[in-house]
Amino acid sequence: MNHLADNGVVEYLINEIRAKNGLSGVDYTHPDMKSLGESIVLDDVTYANLKPRNRTSRRETHKFLKKDEANSAKSGQISKSMKSEAERRRPENMIAYPMSNKLSLIQSTYGKKGNFELVVPLATGGLAHYSRNNDHEGLPWSKPVIFGTESGRMDGAALIQGDFGSFGNLEVLAVDSGGYRLLHFWRDSGPSFDWHGPIQVSRESSRPLFSGSPAMIRNNFGNRGNFEAVVPSANGGFYHYWRDNDDPALPWNGPFEFLRNAGRYDAVALIQSNFGDSGNREMIARTDDRLDFFWRDSGPKFQWNGPTTIIRGVTGTPSMIQSTFGNKGNFEVVVPLINGCLGYFYRNNDDDLLPWHGPLMFGMSSGKAQSASLIQSNFGEPGHLELVAQMEDHLALFWRDSGPDFRWNGPQYLIF
Repeated sequence: MNHLADNGVVEYLINEIRAKNGLSGVDYTHPDMKSLGESIVLDDVTYANLKPRNRTSRRETHKFLKKDEANSAKSGQISKSMKSEAERRRPENMIAYPMSNKLSLIQSTYGKKGNFELVVPLATGGLAHYSRNNDHEGLPWSKPVIFGTESGRMDGAALIQGDFGSFGNLEVLAVDSGGYRLLHFWRDSGPSFDWHGPIQVSRESSRPLFSGSPAMIRNNFGNRGNFEAVVPSANGGFYHYWRDNDDPALPWNGPFEFLRNAGRYDAVALIQSNFGDSGNREMIARTDDRLDFFWRDSGPKFQWNGPTTIIRGVTGTPSMIQSTFGNKGNFEVVVPLINGCLGYFYRNNDDDLLPWHGPLMFGMSSGKAQSASLIQSNFGEPGHLELVAQMEDHLALFWRDSGPDFRWNGPQYLIF
C-alpha cells in the first residue's frame, strides 16, 4: 500500500527541483512540480516508522504545496514560460529511435573493463544493439546494429552473455508484437560479430500466448549452466522455459505453466539468488499498477511462493538484481512510477524480516519513464548501480555511486 510523504520529505523534494532548474520559488507550470503534487508516496515500512504528526493526508500535502506556491507568487518568483529540464538537457545527437517496450542492459566481458551492451526493441520492427566502450575515456556509445527486422515488431527483449563462442556469445529472447511467439537470437563472439536467428522457442499459435516481455538468466545447473526464461502468460500466471546447454542439440524445454491463479501480469524480472542450497529463483512482476514479489525454493519441492505486494502506483517494466551491498547481498529494484519518474527499492537481506524499503524517486526531469534495466557494474567500489531507462522516445543512463552518498546521478542521454 502507498502513503503520502510527510511535509519534510515534500519540502526536500521541492528544494531538489529548485536546485536542478535554477528556481528561487515554485513554478507550478513546471512538469516536475505538477508531478510532485500528485504523487508523493512512501512504502509501508517507512510510513509505519513515521511519527503520527508526520503522516500527511493528500489534502494537507496540497495545502502545504499551495502555501509555498502562494508565498513564491507574492514575491514574483514564478516563471510563466519555462522549458522542462528534459527539453533543455537533451543533446541534438542523442539516440532517439522509436522504441517498443522492454529494453535490456548487461556488462559483458568484451574489452578490458567490460563493455555495456544494450538491446532495445524498435517500434519499426526488429531490435537494436548498442555497446558502450568502457575502455575509452569518453565512454562512447556505438551506433546501433539493427537485427531481426524480418521477424517484425518485438514487444520486449531479455539479454544475457553465455559461455558459447570464444569470449561468450550474446543471447537474446524476445516476444513478438501481440505475444504470439518467443524468439531466440544470438551474436557470435567474433570475428564477424554477426547476429543470428531467430529460433522459435514457443509453439505455433493462432492466439496470443504471452501478455508481457520475457526475463532470462543463465543458471548454475548442469556443467555449462542452463538458460532459463519466464514470460507472463496470456492465460494468467507465467510460462517457464529452459535450454539444456549440456545437450549438443541445445533443446528448449517448455512451456511449464505456474502461478496461473495469481492472475494476469504485464511485466516480469527474474534472478537466481544465493538463498537456498543451489540458489532460489526470485521474481518481481507487475500487474496493472501493482508490483508483486515471488520466489521458488531450490529443492526438493521447487515450489513457487507469493505473491507479496511491494507497492502500488507503478507502471512499465521493472528490473531487479542481487547486488554486493550488505553481507548477504541486497535485492535492488528500479521500476517506473505512475507519476512519470523512476522508483528505487531495495530489500535488506541481512535483516531476518527481509524488509523492502522505498521508493526513492529520481529522474523527475527526464520525461515519462516507461522501462528500466538495472545492473551493478565494476565502476566504483563495490560497484555502482547503473541503469538505462526509456524516457518517452529517448534512452537515458542513470547511475548510483557506491558511497558514501549513494546518490543517483543523471540523466546522461545516450549519444553517438
